[in-house]
Amino acid sequence: MEKRDLELYFTTSLKKKVKLVIPEPKPDITTTEIHAVMDLVIEKGIFGFPQGLAVEKLSARIVESNVQKIEI
Repeated sequence: MEKRDLELYFTTSLKKKVKLVIPEPKPDITTTEIHAVMDLVIEKGIFGFPQGLAVEKLSARIVESNVQKIEI
């Protein structure tokens, strides 16, 4: 089974690095859409992390992996 995650990295108000993972983003997501989502997270303070509020965009990446379930 293929697994795909969008990972968004931010710097917080406490100068820490945090990651927000969005599972199974739409296949044709664009860089512009990713920037818009990251801007919204910062602007609205949507997610409070133990490390502080997201205040700056660091990076983003799509991670694809092949997951094999093993029956036990």
